[in-house]
Amino acid sequence: MELIKNPNFDFIAHRGIALKISLAVIAVGIFSLILHGGPKYGIDFTGGAAITFKFEQEVAAEDIRDVLNRAGIQSFEVTHFGDRNHVLVRLQLTDAGDNTYLGTITTRLDQAMPDNPYIVEQSDLVGPKIGTELREKAMLAMLFALIGIIIYISIRFEAESFLGVLVTLIFGLVVLTVSTTSVVLASDLWTILIIALSAGVVGFICVKFDFKYAMGAIVALIHDVTITVGVFSLLNKEIDLPIVAALLALIGYSLNDTIVLFDRIREEYPKERKRLSLDRIINKSINNVLSRTVITSLTTMIVVLILLIFGGEVIRPFALAIFIGIIVGTYSSIYVASPVLIYWHNRFGAGADLTSRKATA
Repeated sequence: MELIKNPNFDFIAHRGIALKISLAVIAVGIFSLILHGGPKYGIDFTGGAAITFKFEQEVAAEDIRDVLNRAGIQSFEVTHFGDRNHVLVRLQLTDAGDNTYLGTITTRLDQAMPDNPYIVEQSDLVGPKIGTELREKAMLAMLFALIGIIIYISIRFEAESFLGVLVTLIFGLVVLTVSTTSVVLASDLWTILIIALSAGVVGFICVKFDFKYAMGAIVALIHDVTITVGVFSLLNKEIDLPIVAALLALIGYSLNDTIVLFDRIREEYPKERKRLSLDRIINKSINNVLSRTVITSLTTMIVVLILLIFGGEVIRPFALAIFIGIIVGTYSSIYVASPVLIYWHNRFGAGADLTSRKATA
């Protein structure tokens, strides 16, 4: 199915404008993160409790908030899910051994709503230490995803750089070994330091072994994740385990779009390199896969949009992250990954072959 007949849009000519837009959006997101003191972590990462109540009659979330405020409970969130009889209460706890919160809440609810009986369907407690460990593991999961992407794309597109792939693999194993040593990861500072150093090493490997395709994909993925996290900060949304899962999912989605485009570039390059410039070849490749990209993005967005509208408060943040990721990921495969490939080729590999392996349709 071809949604757009014979497209001939000059995407690459507007890469300068796209760069300014991306930098502006990223800058706004980073400013928001600085203003808020970093991402707003959920109880999965900070430690806290999640209590599910089922009331006999419908209850307003505002009424529950009033009860908790009068009880002197701070740092909580009340949302409906499913129907208006079900209420989810999330609250942060500074003391992992504090087990009095549930009794306090139920006592106050009994006093404030004697005519609306309820049951506690579920009560989960995450200690601050466990939350910190989960946060560290989530950050490292993103790093390992990037290392895995370098290895995969390098094998797929740049297989002659066997030494570079081997170095990347060994580096990934070293980071994995270090990250599983609890003595080293004693704080967020160590985790951030390891990730920063790893990012530097990853960049050096890409430069040293001329991983032009891998660099284009990684810059696009960092762009996507940074913008998504920045939007969540602007909207004051929490980052919890489902959101990390959404970020990893959007990494996969964006990577798939980028690989499809890179495959087409690798296919077109040997046929057109004597007749067209690299900019024109890449622009032609983008137009060739444009219908596929638009159809895939639209069909996925329709499903996610339904979740966003009808999914309820619990699933809505996850759907929002995926929705943002689809838009940004589609954009980045065209306006981030491809320009990076052009820049890399012109800056470091002018005259080099972009078809490291035989093209496959």
